[in-house]
Amino acid sequence: MVPSRKIVLFLLSVLLFSACGKPEAPEYYGFRDARMSKGAGGLTVLATTLKLFNPNHFNITLRGGEMDVYVNDRLSGHSVLDTSIYIPRKDTFYVPVSMQVNMQDILSHALASLFGKEVKITVNGRVKLRRDGFPFSVPFHYEANQDLNGLLSSGN
Repeated sequence: MVPSRKIVLFLLSVLLFSACGKPEAPEYYGFRDARMSKGAGGLTVLATTLKLFNPNHFNITLRGGEMDVYVNDRLSGHSVLDTSIYIPRKDTFYVPVSMQVNMQDILSHALASLFGKEVKITVNGRVKLRRDGFPFSVPFHYEANQDLNGLLSSGN
């Protein structure tokens, strides 16, 4: 007996919608090559390269994003990423980021934690991803205590 047309269409629809699931946000694996330079208005430009991992079983394209960085629960910087990066499935990738920060604020937060030798780093943001021509916006959150020596050296 040949399956009816409705059953075949239903099964194809279920398969299509399950295959087009919303991508997961990239996972943070660390940073490298942290650099500082003088910025406008007495601010400092902090630049680094983030190491991330694509947890998805499919390739995606990073189409941009933005993030807020907090040091010890105080907003220390905001970064906007306006670039396009191809990301292979289940693979690590690197994203250059930079932001203007007030180093006096960051150092005062760091000095408050100097005796503990760690600062709490929190990053909240959204990334714009594209999979097979379909755009997605995915939130992400990262929070950890970071050794001050690691922040002042070249990173992880």
